[in-house]
Amino acid sequence: MPVRLFIVCFAACSIFISACDKDKTIFDEPFPCEDGLADGNYPCENIGMYAHISRSEFDTERLNDIWGWTDPQTGKEYALVGKYDGVAFVDVSDPENPQIIGALPESSFSAKRVDLRTADLEICEFGIGSTPEAKALTEGSVWRDLKVYQNHLFVVADAQSHGMQVFDLTNLRNFDGTVLNFDADAIYTEFSNAHNIVINETTGFAYAVGATNSVNEDFVNDCNEGGLHMMDISNPKSPVFAGCYRNTEAPRRRSNSAYIHDAQCVTYSGPDADYQGSEICFNAAERAVDIADVSDKSNPLHLGYAANPNVQYSHQGWLTEDQAYFIMNDELDELNLGRNTKTHVFDVRDLENPVFVGSFDHITRTIDHNLYIKNDHTILTNYTSGVRILENQDLSNAEFLQVGFFDTTPRNNSITFEGTWSSYPYFESGILIVSDIFGGLFVLNPHLD
Repeated sequence: MPVRLFIVCFAACSIFISACDKDKTIFDEPFPCEDGLADGNYPCENIGMYAHISRSEFDTERLNDIWGWTDPQTGKEYALVGKYDGVAFVDVSDPENPQIIGALPESSFSAKRVDLRTADLEICEFGIGSTPEAKALTEGSVWRDLKVYQNHLFVVADAQSHGMQVFDLTNLRNFDGTVLNFDADAIYTEFSNAHNIVINETTGFAYAVGATNSVNEDFVNDCNEGGLHMMDISNPKSPVFAGCYRNTEAPRRRSNSAYIHDAQCVTYSGPDADYQGSEICFNAAERAVDIADVSDKSNPLHLGYAANPNVQYSHQGWLTEDQAYFIMNDELDELNLGRNTKTHVFDVRDLENPVFVGSFDHITRTIDHNLYIKNDHTILTNYTSGVRILENQDLSNAEFLQVGFFDTTPRNNSITFEGTWSSYPYFESGILIVSDIFGGLFVLNPHLD
């Protein structure tokens, strides 16, 4: 179906438009949410579907993380889709007809690491299995994460000999109708595996988290404990090691006490006057939110932490746009405590004394995974219950209102690690892209005034 494009200004704006005087791109919607279903199959509320690309079309065992990129020259929007064995690039400029245009295979980096069990710091090969469940260190990874800076893609993988791939996204302009196979433009090899990659786009620094196999011998005691492995990426194709952050004060679940699972690093503009303009990282650190000032990469400072005794695993979180609250998910409480999904709120207006505010109880019992904040809404991917969108109300009392959802796995509501992995809500067009581990890519249309 051809796209009919209209530029309009709504009197009441979608959550993805920051002000009513901004233009919004409107597309036809082939699969609207009607009578609680989209395409007659997917339970929904206030979210319709443009298109769906199945996992098999990506020619991979499973999908994982997702991010987005808009070409500043052409205005085209692309979904960057993490796969078990690489990254796929999908042109979603026509959201009714998304098109896979190419792929970046997983890194071929053959890593070595410092073996801390030997007194002479012997360098040795390593490996702990060959299946996804055993976290293979050779081919494929369940965990792949990616972010964008200066039109370059940065990719890491966990439990895999990988390093950090750097790929120039302007290469996507070479698509002529034949699916392209790309090579990385550079590979950073100061660490082998990392669980996640975090980028502060205003400073040009990247932070690998959960990197427990650093190969930088000068910083082995810091960078092998899974804290922040800091890199200067101001020259994207030539990342430079900048330092490490570790903190063992905050309560943790693992013996590896400096481990950080995910983070958001920002140039601070929030309410704490003491740190205006500083580079601050908000770290999901297993049983706590850990806050660090990383302005001086040679001397990063632990500022404070907050924990809730019932938090089982601080998986990931995001700041509200005024940087007053940090909203976080807990990946293991549903399994360990047998309770409904909870979204946790932390008051971070005083960076040295953050406070746990409380939790919002969902009506589901599915495991929550990633969340992002756009304007006054929180967009969550909660595995088998799909995408959930909350309106942020009184955050000082952890009050939200669910205003939309789209269930990508309608026949599975079990407490398992399946279903939606993540979403990307920041395209100017207003589309919402979602990755489902076994279900594929969903291109969605939120209807929220």
